[in-house]
Amino acid sequence: MRIRQLTDPENGKNWSSYCEGANVRVRTGAPGKEKESDKPQDNPDAALAWAEKEEWSRIKKGFVLDQAGAQAGEPRLHRLRSKAYTGALPIADVDGQLLCNSFDDTRPGDCLYLLDASGKKTALPDLPQHRMVWKAIYLPAMQRLLIKADHQVLSWAKGDTAYTILSAPNPHPVSCLDAQANLAVWYAEPNLVVTDLNSGLQLLDIPLPYELHGGHSPQMEAALSPDGDTIAYCARAGEIVLLDIATGKVRANIAGDFKMITLLRYTPDGRYLIAEAAYGNASHLCFDMQSMSLRAGWPASSFDGRTSIALSPDGKLCAIANRNKMQIYDFATLECTLSFRIEHVVKRCSIGWVGQYLGVQTDYGCASLYALG
Repeated sequence: MRIRQLTDPENGKNWSSYCEGANVRVRTGAPGKEKESDKPQDNPDAALAWAEKEEWSRIKKGFVLDQAGAQAGEPRLHRLRSKAYTGALPIADVDGQLLCNSFDDTRPGDCLYLLDASGKKTALPDLPQHRMVWKAIYLPAMQRLLIKADHQVLSWAKGDTAYTILSAPNPHPVSCLDAQANLAVWYAEPNLVVTDLNSGLQLLDIPLPYELHGGHSPQMEAALSPDGDTIAYCARAGEIVLLDIATGKVRANIAGDFKMITLLRYTPDGRYLIAEAAYGNASHLCFDMQSMSLRAGWPASSFDGRTSIALSPDGKLCAIANRNKMQIYDFATLECTLSFRIEHVVKRCSIGWVGQYLGVQTDYGCASLYALG
């Protein structure tokens, strides 16, 4: 049986659905005054589809799913993320709260806010106008949030009433951002820079030209190793370069038939480098940093480009979302330990660990937390 109860925080009214077989039982109204009715459908799949459609119509009106007793694979939280989809789906864990973006066409541009597990919303300061947020990284030790707002890097710390500008807007639509501990790397066109966020000193500042894939898409992505010694970057198709930060010299190169890299991410122990390859046979790749080769048995290699991947903070679990299918893997054995459907998604979503839950932002406009056990 699938049970969902949504509440309108403005007036306390409930909307509940109980799917059992081909029937959906619905209860609506104020607490103690709910009315119950059956909505029989042709088959169980039709019943589930009908219930989710009705549920989404309530979420769009402001109802919130707050399911504290959610079991593994069930949503702990659903609420409306944004009424408009722009393609930007940043996600981050900010001290146990889910970072979300919402496009405001009156500004116009993105607004950022935090959601706790019950769906309570806390707004962050206004962004510069005409900006969309494509990536966000929270550094817990510094209590500092870094965001890539189009092709400029901004920073926010708790208590700040405005964002701190870390880089000027790039003249062309090319950028990247990653951070570890107190270090951050970004592209300040035409240079790749590494900055110590505590002191503000630049530890690396090197010219780095980039390719245009197909003559239209700038290739620029970079990741910092967890020990802060190395940058992995991709500025041309089929090549990932490992650069020593202290000396600025190339340590190694990884070559492959990937067309374009749109994401690079080290595992927390630095043993593996995960890459998202776009165009062609788009997929996530996992490179062993000891052998400089692809990891055998990596499950994401067969997925298409509508895939999102996340690692647990301790690196023991890996979540892979492909369209509406979520799979959780033991990262050491690559065995799938949990699989479930992602609700209220069209084609793609972004995912990330948020405390004990898995956070999800979908292209349909839903922000969710899913229980994992």
